[in-house]
Amino acid sequence: MLRFTRVAILGACMAACAPATTLELLGFDRLIAKATQVVRGRIGNCEGTYRGSMIYTQCTVSVLETLKGAPASQVKISVPGGHVGRIRQSIAGAPKFRLGSEYVLFLWTSPTVGFSDGFTQIMGLSQGKFEVQGAGPTQTAVRTAVADVTMLDGMGQPVEDAGVRMTVAHLREMVAAQALQGVQK
Repeated sequence: MLRFTRVAILGACMAACAPATTLELLGFDRLIAKATQVVRGRIGNCEGTYRGSMIYTQCTVSVLETLKGAPASQVKISVPGGHVGRIRQSIAGAPKFRLGSEYVLFLWTSPTVGFSDGFTQIMGLSQGKFEVQGAGPTQTAVRTAVADVTMLDGMGQPVEDAGVRMTVAHLREMVAAQALQGVQK
């Protein structure tokens, strides 16, 4: 009986420590292919709002460059989690932003249904958020490894997320090359 109790307690502790969010690790090609829009922009105003029982943080992005999709001067994105008044919801793996910082964002907008406008989100939670660092030709786009989630490959096997780092120029070239391949198919 004592052995069973120890095993049960160990199992409960492991379950409590395990991440609750599971994501498929998206390769760079899949991010590009599945995104309806890829933009380089600066984060403006962000505020929490309810969408059903969920809280989403809606941020306005001033678009500096459109790499894929319809050009726009501004995009409004919705990120799961945030706060409304004194109520806070946290979602593991959800991206967080710094006001005024520059990012390359891989976005997906849901279709417009009825009176509801399309809902624009970041692909794969934080997987579609690349922070832009530096200036000039050495400007770098960095996606840190997504923390607090379990990552799986396309076959459902656990994998490690090492993050991604490349120059913005190389990222731009990869998005353009994938778009050209899509046109040629």
